[in-house]
Amino acid sequence: MAGCSSKENKDEPNQPINKDVQSVSNEYKNIKVKTTSQTPIFKLTDGKLTEAGVFEANTYLDIADQDAVADVIPVQGTDWYVKQSDVANSERWFKNQTHLVPYALALTTNDTYRIEDSYGQLQANSSLADIYQVYVKPSSDDPRYGVLIQNGIYYIPESDVKEVMERAVEENQKELATEVPVMMYHFFYDESLGETRLDVNYVEVNELREQAEYLVNNGFTSLTMREIQYFMEDRAQVPAKSYGFTMDDGHESVYKYAYPILKEYGINATMFIIGGWMDPTLPYELWEMREEGIELQSHSFLMHQGGCSGMGHGGRLMCVGYDDGVADTIQSYEYVDGGFVYCYPFGDVNENAITIMKDSGTKLAFTTEFGKIHPGMDVLRLPRIRVTGGAGMNQYINHLN
Repeated sequence: MAGCSSKENKDEPNQPINKDVQSVSNEYKNIKVKTTSQTPIFKLTDGKLTEAGVFEANTYLDIADQDAVADVIPVQGTDWYVKQSDVANSERWFKNQTHLVPYALALTTNDTYRIEDSYGQLQANSSLADIYQVYVKPSSDDPRYGVLIQNGIYYIPESDVKEVMERAVEENQKELATEVPVMMYHFFYDESLGETRLDVNYVEVNELREQAEYLVNNGFTSLTMREIQYFMEDRAQVPAKSYGFTMDDGHESVYKYAYPILKEYGINATMFIIGGWMDPTLPYELWEMREEGIELQSHSFLMHQGGCSGMGHGGRLMCVGYDDGVADTIQSYEYVDGGFVYCYPFGDVNENAITIMKDSGTKLAFTTEFGKIHPGMDVLRLPRIRVTGGAGMNQYINHLN
């Protein structure tokens, strides 16, 4: 897809383009579509369309802002095309993106290979060998390479890779991070509306805007949770001045005050929500924020309550039974449609909670302890940096750097 084709599959017929109709209107320019069934993939070579594989049904594709060639339209960030008749407007707009720095490595695929999403779901089967730069290395738990396709990271099983070779690219000159601050927010308010700071966890909207301006104007990079996961597993590189932006509890002030600012400045963020406190189906406000780059992850389903007297803040996860704890965690991940990151209620964590996390498929779990994160840490006891309302920019900058 985003790679460079290294051979043609001679078993597939070439389809000449009608020379009198080189381009036609593309009704799907610059929008996200979804395949309506298994959909042939084409490459354009010497004025001919060559079949290069198949997209699975219900695969999301970003269509480039270009006219169609004959009856096929270009997939953004690739050299692949699909027929207009094989896709439909998905009514979604989430962005494919990556902030990872590629390794000075490239892989050559087998003549046929799978392309999967981060959860292992098949997206496409390619019938032409390709070369891709490596962004994510395989591990024993996840034997796949991450490569750049459609401006985001997709995955090729290690078994479908023929060779890995050294190949430097311009991005390899970037300075890399060795540790990352993950900033912890809770609530927001607006003094111009007569609202006041109820405690140190409340950040005024103008404070947040000043922080956002500083982050963007000084070259900081906001990471996704998947990128943080791979960084912590030492499987991926992130640029210097990377950070995480998290918001606990899913308070309504996030949508009202923080979301417009995060959207304006293009900041990726993660909101840890308590699923059992929400509507049975995901509210539109949360769905909208997710489309704009605010991830939804778990703050438990119904564990954000007391129940463990004398243990930490009394968070129930500290003493809940194993089966109930695992069930609650899995339910919370299902509520956000594929969660894999956990924020401990009240920041409380002990061995009981750790065991539950391990057996619930949790990849990262955050506490409220102070500090930056780096590879080699226990990924189920990660610290963060609390953003204190009214503390001023000097403290904020010192904590970032």
